Amino acid sequence: MIRDGRRLLARIPLFAPFEPADLDALFSCAYDRSMHAGETLFQQGDPGISMMAILAGEVRIVLPSESGQDQVLNVLTQGSVFGEIALFDGKPRSADAVAATNGRLLVIERAATMRLMERDPGFAHRVVEIICARLRATIAQLDSMVFQDVTQRLAAYLLQRHDERGLARVDITQNALGRVVGSARETVNRRLRDLEGQGMIALSPGRITIIDRKSLAALVSGVSRIA
Repeated sequence: MIRDGRRLLARIPLFAPFEPADLDALFSCAYDRSMHAGETLFQQGDPGISMMAILAGEVRIVLPSESGQDQVLNVLTQGSVFGEIALFDGKPRSADAVAATNGRLLVIERAATMRLMERDPGFAHRVVEIICARLRATIAQLDSMVFQDVTQRLAAYLLQRHDERGLARVDITQNALGRVVGSARETVNRRLRDLEGQGMIALSPGRITIIDRKSLAALVSGVSRIA
């Protein structure tokens, strides 16, 4: 796991431009920990003392509600980073993070990251870029929840994950996907089968593979639409 964590840091866009010595310095202040399905990793309002990278498993980012109608903002898988906004601004967490499966995390402490920001202005610039990217993604997600139907929301989420990681496959269960797009698993399954029937995606247990990105993009924009 230690070697996996070091390689993971080098693949994270925020840290990819770092020199090996900087990555080693950051990694020396990190540690890995296990997580268990259903475990709350942090809650909205908790102090932002660390960020986490997923070595294995799946994490849900959830906006809690007093009425109990919590909104799943994102479902993250191996290689994803979360908790960086509160880490960098030092303010309380803006959402909950809950382990959706068993797995392992690489935890990076705030104090070590702050030292790197002070030493490397380029790092601080990259921090601004990644936070802006997350903000744009959140706004786009909220927009889709209001103005798009379930099929368009599914297509938009798949394209977002594709563009974030540069991979055609998206590893996510249909239950988790339903929580992200605000729809029942049965509806998600029907819409995904429709997309598969049109040759846009391929389905396998726990995985969706994008076959025709151009058609998915046209569907999101409203050029093409499934009834």
